[in-house]
Amino acid sequence: MCAANQAAKIQPATSNSKTNVKWAYFIVGLAILGLFYVLPVPASMKPEALRTLGVMATTVFWWLTETLPIPVTALMVPVMLHITGILSLDKSIGQSFGDSFVPFLIGVLALSVAFTKSGLGKRITYLLLALSGTKVSRVIGIYFLVSFVISMFVTDVAVVAMMLPIVVGLLQSVDAKPGQSNLGRGLMMAIMFGSTLGGICTPSGVASNVITMSFLNKAKVSVSFLEWTAIATPIFAVVSIISWWLILKLFPSEIKELPYGKDVIYKELKGMGPWSTEEITTLAVFLLAVVLWLTGTWNKLPIAFVSLLILGLLSMPGVGVFKKWSDVEKRLEWGALMLVVGGFALGLAASQSGLAQWVAQHALKPMAALPLALQPFAVTLLVAIDSLGFSSFTAAASVNVPFIIAYAQQNGFPVLSLALAAGFASSTHFILVTESPSFVLPYAYGYFSFKDLFKIGVILTLISAIAIALGLVIAGMPAGIPLQ
Repeated sequence: MCAANQAAKIQPATSNSKTNVKWAYFIVGLAILGLFYVLPVPASMKPEALRTLGVMATTVFWWLTETLPIPVTALMVPVMLHITGILSLDKSIGQSFGDSFVPFLIGVLALSVAFTKSGLGKRITYLLLALSGTKVSRVIGIYFLVSFVISMFVTDVAVVAMMLPIVVGLLQSVDAKPGQSNLGRGLMMAIMFGSTLGGICTPSGVASNVITMSFLNKAKVSVSFLEWTAIATPIFAVVSIISWWLILKLFPSEIKELPYGKDVIYKELKGMGPWSTEEITTLAVFLLAVVLWLTGTWNKLPIAFVSLLILGLLSMPGVGVFKKWSDVEKRLEWGALMLVVGGFALGLAASQSGLAQWVAQHALKPMAALPLALQPFAVTLLVAIDSLGFSSFTAAASVNVPFIIAYAQQNGFPVLSLALAAGFASSTHFILVTESPSFVLPYAYGYFSFKDLFKIGVILTLISAIAIALGLVIAGMPAGIPLQ
């Protein structure tokens, strides 16, 4: 009883302490914003550009400290832009919420919800696992592959959330202990890296891709769904194979074979019963969306139109997954959507205030001396390093891509090539657990530590930078897709 009372006293005290710290962070953020409002304006920089830098600094500080929920901080961006006189609320909201990539993301997120709600994601996973056999290296490879492929069209966080119960069930069945089992480390990293790398391969895979495509669109540089996929997939397929090999070498499993056969997987599949109407509908809508997205160059349908069509088809009476709006509302990743909207507003302000051009002309100027062939590598490495502090890939893309586009434009470098380098790099930093929710979810199960991820993450981040740079240079050759 005494211990319970003591715990009750400690809990409110801890809660109050955290609240006080967050209030301090909030005040510091406002002070940063105010500081940039009164600082002397550097030569050749507009006052609006300096104030935009203040909004960016405050936003990043609140993101890093999680002073407010990350999506809420993103929604504060238009408010701060209005207060500081950089962009009116009507303009920033109109050009961020009104961006055609917002409905595109809504459709992608709805598809993620349908995969989980219908059970299709689980069924596809078990069907593919039935092919892997019991050899641990192949099992890890299959989990990696499944995560990679599904994440090309379903958001990475949704894929990790979908895969986790299956991975944990397998680990518990072989008595793999959290913090001790290399099999546990390997499987958790397989779904983390697989879903992240697969997500970069298509515009629908991760929200940072949506941000990158939108900024390219605003810069009057077009890249279709198919072109993005054709450039990114070979790069990240190679990185995935290396990642799988690294997992096996750095964390050799304590067992070489699972102590049971495919019968367990077949039992799970049998327990799911025959294909449901919802699963069939979700699969049909998914395949239709993929075909329409990939053939956009020929069918001339905007990718946002296809996404809204997805939402409609998944809600069809009698056959749809969504029977009522609450089925979508309760499960949709609204936070991801708000983060993208805030990112659009930040990029818009950086561009229109002249901040992006000023940073490109001054801060990034030394990098322009490098040969053209090394530009993608320099951009990739720069973004990967400065993204270490961000807690989402979307935030990293929101801050970096506008600056890199301005840098490419000012120095006569291929805009599409360097913007893609920045966009890809925003999602290829694997050093800290805090860099993405898709890392935090597996970490919570305790099978790997910060040190484990750092050990493999530094190597994988460098390998990704090299692969992105080489891949973009090769893609820019006459035989490939021109990166103008």
